[in-house]
Amino acid sequence: MTNAERFIASFNRIQNYLSFLENEQEHKKPFYRLLDDNEHRNTAVKKYKNDLQIFADLRNVMVHKKLVPTTYIAQPTDEVVKHIEQIEEEIKSPAKVYPLFKRDVVRFNFDAQFTDVLKTINEKRFTHFPIYKDKELIGLLTEKGITLWLAQQLQDETIFLKETLVEEIVLEDKNKNNYLFIKKKYVY
Repeated sequence: MTNAERFIASFNRIQNYLSFLENEQEHKKPFYRLLDDNEHRNTAVKKYKNDLQIFADLRNVMVHKKLVPTTYIAQPTDEVVKHIEQIEEEIKSPAKVYPLFKRDVVRFNFDAQFTDVLKTINEKRFTHFPIYKDKELIGLLTEKGITLWLAQQLQDETIFLKETLVEEIVLEDKNKNNYLFIKKKYVY
């Protein structure tokens, strides 16, 4: 197989894959538009968008500007063919959220002491904590929520930290619903 044939085959597989992701039938959408539509969901498309646009232009010249019917006007170099095949592999096998972003999560129960949260902030330097009640997430305790709660407590000029439960603070936190669950198999 020549470099031109390998290049066009790889390009076509990329286009077919992106069309499939977009549920496009019969490749109606132009390749540049497929790139625009897929760059937010596939990091390899975003990373190599400029290269892919150049490859699309090269492919168009090779396929549509033939001077002799059975001969390509250009032969991509070995490096170009390896590069498009490597891009194809990255597009078709993108990194998954897990294990890429796997982290141990420090969480608290709604009836935990607020001082326990403060100790954890001091030790681990974490600023966001999921808060659970009976195995159900009731919200995210954030540094902003803590700060605003503390500021509101100053109206009384006395703050009783040892008597404060996490629930009091998280229920007042306007950012408590600022989270999103992502499946382990989700593509990064």
